[in-house]
Amino acid sequence: MKRTLSVVILLLLLGAAAVLGTERYDRSRSEARVMAGVRQQFEGHVVRLREDLRALQALNGRLAAALAAAPGGEAGPFASIAPGMTQARPDIRSIVFVRKLRIEQVYPIAGNEPVIGLDYSLRPQFMAKIAYMIRHRVPVVDGSTRLVQTGRTGLIFRAPIFDAPDAAGGDGYRGMTALTVDLENTLRRAGLIGPEAAFDLAIRSREEGRPAYGLFGDMGLFDRPHVPATITLPDAAWELAAVPKNGLAYDPARAWLIRGVGATVTLILLLVVLYRRGVWRPRPGECIVRDGLASLRTLLLVATLAPMPLMVGLAGWMVFTVSIQAVEDLERQQVDELADQLRDKVVDFFEVPRTAATFNAGQFKSGLVGLGRREDLLRSFLLQLRQQPLLTLLSIGTADGGYLAAGRPPVGAERGLRILEAGPGGGGALRIDRVDDDNRRSTSAGIGNPHYDARVRPWFLAALQADSLRWYPAYHYAIHDPGGLFEDMGMGMSVALRDEAGHLAGVLTADVALSQISRFLRAEMVRIDGIAFLAESGGALLASSGGEPIYHLEGGQVRRVLADQSDTPEIRLLGARILHSGRVTGRQSLEFEGRRYSARWQSIQLPDGPMLTIALALPESRYAEPAERALNRVGLLILGFWVVGVAAALLAAWWLSRPLLSLSRWAEELAEGGGRFSPSVRSPVREIVVLAHALDRMADRQRSHARDLERQVAERTQALVQANQRLVGLSLTDGLTGLANRRHFDEVLAREGDRSRRDRRPMSLLMLDVDWFKHYNDQYGHPAGDVVLCQIARILLESVRRPGDLAARYGGEEFAVILPGLDVHAAEGMAERIRARVEALAITHAHGLSGRVTISVGVAEMDLDDAHGAETLVGRADAALYRAKAGGRNRVETAGATAGPEGPEAPAA
Repeated sequence: MKRTLSVVILLLLLGAAAVLGTERYDRSRSEARVMAGVRQQFEGHVVRLREDLRALQALNGRLAAALAAAPGGEAGPFASIAPGMTQARPDIRSIVFVRKLRIEQVYPIAGNEPVIGLDYSLRPQFMAKIAYMIRHRVPVVDGSTRLVQTGRTGLIFRAPIFDAPDAAGGDGYRGMTALTVDLENTLRRAGLIGPEAAFDLAIRSREEGRPAYGLFGDMGLFDRPHVPATITLPDAAWELAAVPKNGLAYDPARAWLIRGVGATVTLILLLVVLYRRGVWRPRPGECIVRDGLASLRTLLLVATLAPMPLMVGLAGWMVFTVSIQAVEDLERQQVDELADQLRDKVVDFFEVPRTAATFNAGQFKSGLVGLGRREDLLRSFLLQLRQQPLLTLLSIGTADGGYLAAGRPPVGAERGLRILEAGPGGGGALRIDRVDDDNRRSTSAGIGNPHYDARVRPWFLAALQADSLRWYPAYHYAIHDPGGLFEDMGMGMSVALRDEAGHLAGVLTADVALSQISRFLRAEMVRIDGIAFLAESGGALLASSGGEPIYHLEGGQVRRVLADQSDTPEIRLLGARILHSGRVTGRQSLEFEGRRYSARWQSIQLPDGPMLTIALALPESRYAEPAERALNRVGLLILGFWVVGVAAALLAAWWLSRPLLSLSRWAEELAEGGGRFSPSVRSPVREIVVLAHALDRMADRQRSHARDLERQVAERTQALVQANQRLVGLSLTDGLTGLANRRHFDEVLAREGDRSRRDRRPMSLLMLDVDWFKHYNDQYGHPAGDVVLCQIARILLESVRRPGDLAARYGGEEFAVILPGLDVHAAEGMAERIRARVEALAITHAHGLSGRVTISVGVAEMDLDDAHGAETLVGRADAALYRAKAGGRNRVETAGATAGPEGPEAPAA
């Protein structure tokens, strides 16, 4: 029967494996067919897009060539060529001619009024591509910005126009032509998006010296199975990913068909095997009884193979799988939504200084404000600060080093506006005044930096290196106000201001304090128990929800805190994962102290500025509760079905057990020595009738079997006693080192202590501990640590050979040696020999003394007049061990003897 049961179990396992393997193979074939269909459609549309981009580049190139041939007279060729371009390509939104960095010609004018006269030097979102174009003298395609006309993402094709280099060594740049098309319309024209496309699309751009950034669609598509494609442009390479719109969905009907066929084949094979193994046929020599209609095994197998438990279990598994998938999808969706919201809000935050800098640069350029009207300038700055609470500083550094600013303290509870002013030359102190409600100076807030020179500040230097509005890196405010209200780091945009002759007049800045982002992230994460941080591409923190500082002042120098070195453990772990991945966007699951987080990070490319990383991690427990409730309901449903099944099984058991009751009563009588007459048993189960006849024959053998059983019990009892004796020996030994364990040590110490006090002979105890063993385990691993413990144990066994001596593992890396009959001086000598042998092993230990494994030993002798001498002995030896550790380790320390009959002794050397 056991062999038959093994065959049945093996057959069921093979059937399940065959069904799962077939279903997985069919699923992979189905997914391959879907991806092949997407690839066929996608590649054709990519070819169309590639040709479309080349055609637009060629149109713009021809216009640039025509204008290059007419220096100073570009208006005529532009007016004659541009209308023909829009007729050839009606999807062109605008065509412009730019002289240097200012737009002079626009076609068509209707609908493009916002770009007439636009100065790119005040539009940092466009300057990165323009600078690349001028530097490399190649056309560029800009798809990373929103169009000024529509606010939608557009493609801008730019072609530079150069004259011959002048005698002064200039680059000869005269201007450029640019034509604009809507990105979505271009993709729709190529068939890459729209209802007829069978896939979702994502596009990202890779450029020289810049991490990849998204142009269109969900960048998460690149992390899923997708069809890739690449379009090479003069200045960049576009990477495209296509994912089936319905995902790689698998037809459930096919899965159920495979499962049904597999279950049917498995059941047929099972029945054949059972028949061939004689489940339904009598075995040779078996008594044939005609009263039974079927065998008991047959009925039990039919009940076991009933489909109800299988279907209930399968339904529960499916519901569980669907619930887990739904939770994961919900979790991913929530994390993505929150990450996108955080990203948008941070982008809006950095839009504040860009907008303010652009506005004030325009004011200076139009002559509405100027350095000659300082009070009007300050009043304008203060009004803007009141209207925009996120702004921290609006300032101007003059060419002679002077400084004039309006600001709002970012630290502390006081948010009243301030005027900050320093004289020229860098030798004047920074004066700070409070401002009343009428934007006039009121009271002094003290004197700040005594030698403030605007010309050496990072924002001033960044503006001098560019001819346009430019982001400057995060820097530490050098205001040094008495209350420390400006003790923070800031970031913003600056632009050089020049007079009509082109001479530098000063540098304008718009600045925001980074602590404001930290406060925003902390407020957002407190509600959802998550973590978030903003960092530069190099990993330096700009803000975090943990509240820890993002920099430290050391000797007047600023040391930035990296994300993977944060004081917040979760931020430190996530920062390390991002740094290790080397990707600017991604998602991962984290686990910290038993708590799981779902993390997502993505990049923020500031216009013509640095690449930032915004990261978010949410605890998965936020989403586990709905799944647990659903699974609890499913569990209750399954439990209910099983209860019904158990009830049915009980009813069947009762019906089958009625004929067995009379046999049970007869068996009880046989056990008590009666039951001479067999009962008349009628049952539809053949085995029950056979059992009744067999019991009658077995009654005669009962007594002889009982005698044999008593003999066997006696033999087994003796074997059990011997086995218990061996187990006692094993229970007193440490499994790793082979030394006595703590239990054996305590028993021997108590016994030898009583004997020593009774016989008035000395007894000593050694307590040994491996030096810096935790560091050894941390660096070399616990298996290597176990080898060290075994080597020390071998030395102890070789050193302790007298009858009555005992070496034991006291716990962890600590050992103990009981030395009956030895006084403290002899024990100290033995301890020194053991210490020297361990040091002579020369086991490498990077954190150990002299770079090797050593031990420290404490020695103590038992006070024979102390009733609790054995217990006190351990404490004294342990105290000596502590002194050995405190005294430098790798040494032997002896406990001072307690007062005896002849007075106290001097402590051992």
